[in-house]
Amino acid sequence: MLKQFCKYNNWANSLLLDALKTNSRSLPESCIILFSHIVNAQKIWVCRISGTAPNIAVWQVNNLETCSMLLEESSNALSKIEYLEATDSPIIKYTTSTAGYFETSVNDILMHVFNHGTYHRAQIAKEMKLHNINPVNTDYIQFVRLQ
Repeated sequence: MLKQFCKYNNWANSLLLDALKTNSRSLPESCIILFSHIVNAQKIWVCRISGTAPNIAVWQVNNLETCSMLLEESSNALSKIEYLEATDSPIIKYTTSTAGYFETSVNDILMHVFNHGTYHRAQIAKEMKLHNINPVNTDYIQFVRLQ
């Protein structure tokens, strides 16, 4: 199921990025902040899984071009994680941006990444609506219907 959620997450983020680019002139700053956070967090989690140090901050604000680059890198990396189809996965040891130390399975991290994106995409949709911009439908069922 994680492989399907990964595909959905990548599809939804790409669809939203296209909508943000299309509406860039009238987009509220909150949408850029939240989308930057989605791609930054995704990249940071990919780095933690691969054991590399991230070169971005979780709430760093990026322009849409940088978001696009980070999204492509992290989406490709997520798609290649070998544990997407495993029922059991290794435990990753990591330190958060607030210096908390944790040990979490890769499967649980991946589920968090996919849930995290959904949560913030909904916030962006609400912000778009509040600013008279039609939000895109990134519901999971929409993704499934298009398959």
